[in-house]
Amino acid sequence: MTNIFKIISALLLLLFLGACTNKSTQTNDKVEKISKPQETRINIVSLQQRQLDVMKIKLGKIKYVNLGNTLKVNGQLELPPQRKASVSAIVGGRVKSVAVIEGDYVTKGQVLAKLNNPEFISMQRDYLSAKSNITFLEKNYMRKKTLFKDGIASAKSFQEAEAVFNQAKLELNATKANLKLIGLDIALIEKGKIVSTVPIVSPISGNVQKIDINIGKFVSPEQEMFDIVDNAHLHIGLKVFEKDIDKVKVGQKVTFALTTKSEKIYEGEIFALGSAFEMATRAVKVHAKIIGTHKGLLSGMFVEARIVASNKKVNALPDGAFVTEKGLDYIFIQRKRVKNKIEFEKIQVNKGVSDLGFTEVVFINRMPKNAIVVTKGVYYVNAEMQKSEFADED
Repeated sequence: MTNIFKIISALLLLLFLGACTNKSTQTNDKVEKISKPQETRINIVSLQQRQLDVMKIKLGKIKYVNLGNTLKVNGQLELPPQRKASVSAIVGGRVKSVAVIEGDYVTKGQVLAKLNNPEFISMQRDYLSAKSNITFLEKNYMRKKTLFKDGIASAKSFQEAEAVFNQAKLELNATKANLKLIGLDIALIEKGKIVSTVPIVSPISGNVQKIDINIGKFVSPEQEMFDIVDNAHLHIGLKVFEKDIDKVKVGQKVTFALTTKSEKIYEGEIFALGSAFEMATRAVKVHAKIIGTHKGLLSGMFVEARIVASNKKVNALPDGAFVTEKGLDYIFIQRKRVKNKIEFEKIQVNKGVSDLGFTEVVFINRMPKNAIVVTKGVYYVNAEMQKSEFADED
């Protein structure tokens, strides 16, 4: 009886240990299943460069932008009158050649085109005839002057010779000035080298903005042929309303962006205030020079600007760099790049003040120096990350 009891007790003990082992195994499996998603890198997404190109995803760096107390104004990029020129012919003619195309940079005095006109030949012939005749008239004048002094010639005869000589000299100088004005070389003409074309030259250095001629076209003297602009001297013309003009001073900094390209911020500085109101708008024109690069800026472009009343420079990103989920704000930063494969991490940030298409970004954790951030197309990157998460769950 005692042996039977010992055998039953041993069997019960084995059953108990087996049950504990199964329970432990099931518990471990459950823990492993729970912990597995935690080990998945749910905040990382990898994209190929071609995906970025197709989805037009742009990358950039965090900017240090002035988002302090500002006065919002609108304006336009302008050039002073000395830095733009409309080119026309002094004398009309038919276009023989055009030496430039729109966008070309030209220097002052550079030939833009050449014109043909028989009148050019006549003007040179008249000059040579007048020059030849002036020699005879000068000799006649000097001879009469000598005879008059000697009492041989009358005063009337001397005065007539003097008048004819002076008139011929005046006409010669006028003809010479006309030839110079239309761009002909007097020295070559005096050597007998008559040309049938005249050059049209640029009066300033700058870029060719517009061309209104072509080969074979006849142009009249009043017709504009070219527009030349020197964009190196671009400045901003801002309209400040009457109620705000007392807040504006020479030397204040200006930040501005093109209305068609708000993600690019430029800087300027006010150098002049208008002295009269535009009656239609009750606004005063304020002029600001552009600091730094003029790349991408052309005369006539419209701008949105902020006149800085107080400085507050902060870390900022374009408004399109943020994505919001469940009331929290996130951005994507580039973690590493191997050939054409780029890895992005989604990190939580806080947003501050916004202006001019930029928003202050406040980082919760320390950011790597010169971090590269997704500045455009962030929703596509986020969508790719969510697709990766769904694939992991499956």
